[in-house]
Amino acid sequence: MKKYLALILAFLAPLMLVHTVQALSPQALLEIKGPGFELRLSAAQMQELPQETFTTTNISSSGQVTDVTVTGFSLTSLLREHGLDLAGIASINLIASDEYVMSAPAETYAGADVYIMLKRDGEDLEFPRSCLPGERSMYWVKNLAKIELLGDAASETMDTHVRSIHFFRQAAEELEAVELNNRGYKVQAHSLACFFEALGCEIPNSPVTIIARDGHVKTEMAELFLASYVTLEAEPGREADLPLYFSEEMSLGMRVKQLELVIADQVAVFFGVETAVADLFDQVQMEEAESYLFVGSDGFTVEIPAKAIPYGTIYPDEKKGYTRAKFDGYDLSALPGGGKVKYLVAIEACN
Repeated sequence: MKKYLALILAFLAPLMLVHTVQALSPQALLEIKGPGFELRLSAAQMQELPQETFTTTNISSSGQVTDVTVTGFSLTSLLREHGLDLAGIASINLIASDEYVMSAPAETYAGADVYIMLKRDGEDLEFPRSCLPGERSMYWVKNLAKIELLGDAASETMDTHVRSIHFFRQAAEELEAVELNNRGYKVQAHSLACFFEALGCEIPNSPVTIIARDGHVKTEMAELFLASYVTLEAEPGREADLPLYFSEEMSLGMRVKQLELVIADQVAVFFGVETAVADLFDQVQMEEAESYLFVGSDGFTVEIPAKAIPYGTIYPDEKKGYTRAKFDGYDLSALPGGGKVKYLVAIEACN
């Protein structure tokens, strides 16, 4: 019996060894690029890095939370060994082998490690996958081939002051919509590229920040953002999803429901219905100025002093159907229209 067991073990040992070593495909390759930094890791090199195994949560596009056991190496630790602190990076692009790109802003990995997963629930992966513990599944990019480290968080924070805010719902009434297929339902939608062209401002070329009402924040590459649409129409029963950022080709996990704000360089776009002006200024980090120009689509403009901003409210006129601004509690009677603005399409910081 002992000889028989010894023969069985001798036969299985090579198979067990092959399974242990052959985690990734030999074709797996990961490139990491950043400011003055470049690193290429082969499959063998990735497997030789110190591995950690832990259980974390993964949030699907529908909001379902599941526990996942992850085995892989810490990108945060790897970069630190090469003199780079991920906490100082403004965002990272996670790029798959098919050139699919997901941009993760600093807040998605602040105070936590980013991992490169080689095993999931004990099962070997053929190609590496990104893992942001506790974050949505869209940041867990399959077939990961490249990581781009973008900008310095401290310097970008200093340069993100917005100079103008535009109001989508009012401006969209002047724009032509197109009919698109959303989950099998035809909706009228507005091209974001056309929207920015109509604003007459510079077209975004750096990553765009997208913010939803539920607090979800996403960073999108400018090219993908400008190829996308926003709709204020929903299939029956999904009205709470509006406004919806999407395109016909965009996967469900990439779409943003309850779209509230977009910040692109020094321009912000508000997609909501009602807000206090001061709260909106705080959200977008509006540039400080002595006064702000409120602009109506009918050509009316009025310069509102900064002291009046805490009294301001932006709201919909339920009867007339347009966006308005008022400043109850602050005397603006000397200004045109008493400081009240109809058809509000923009607020601009005055020099």
